Amino acid sequence: MRLEGKVAIVTGSGAGIGEAIATRMAQEGARIVVNDVNVERMNVVVGQLTAAGFDALACKADVTKRAEVRDLVATTIAKFGQVDILVNNAGVSRHRPFMQMSDEDWDFVLAIDLKGVFNCIQAVAKPMMERQYGKIVNISSVSGMGGSADPPGANANYAAAKAGVIQLTKTCAAQLGPYGINVNCIAPGTMQTRFLYATRSPEEVERHLQLRAGNCAMRRVGRPEDIANAALFLASDEASFIIAHVLAVNGG
Repeated sequence: MRLEGKVAIVTGSGAGIGEAIATRMAQEGARIVVNDVNVERMNVVVGQLTAAGFDALACKADVTKRAEVRDLVATTIAKFGQVDILVNNAGVSRHRPFMQMSDEDWDFVLAIDLKGVFNCIQAVAKPMMERQYGKIVNISSVSGMGGSADPPGANANYAAAKAGVIQLTKTCAAQLGPYGINVNCIAPGTMQTRFLYATRSPEEVERHLQLRAGNCAMRRVGRPEDIANAALFLASDEASFIIAHVLAVNGG
């Protein structure tokens, strides 16, 4: 059990990549706090985990709201006594041509995908610093590294936010590393989850998947489990000397 005795908060874990991460970490012994704004999905995941014999807690919180994030961390500590792992997975997209992108499209994505990560790191930092231990794994994207098959500018908001997550990872790693806290980042390629359908038609999704699979050395798109396995490694003590790293999980 690679995470035996650890407590992990996974934001946005009511479905998709977050659900896969929460499940994989539970399988390795972690007690899991499933966080989402969708209470129904969140409770389904907790029900699945507890039915499988794992220790899991549902905790609704909007990562864009600092008070709710602080309550999320406080609830975790009250229930489990500690927080060892934070996975910042909550995220959204608003796929729009650059010249048609509104203030709301920009602000909505930046608030969740970047500010939300900042809020969550800040909230867990103090208890982790006090214990001189912590693992923070931020989920960015290859879009934040300049790699995207979307038309130029179609995901400018998302790419900007995810690039910000990478730089926030490096900044926080320098600040928190002396306290025994490893801060790292995963940059997924295209993953086949419901996330792709947020602002694309089914036809657009199919074209997108075909294009990304064709451009990938492994000739397939990713699965949530691919990211979950990477997150598990970075959250484990096997990665104790890895910090400020951006791990691209994109099949080449």
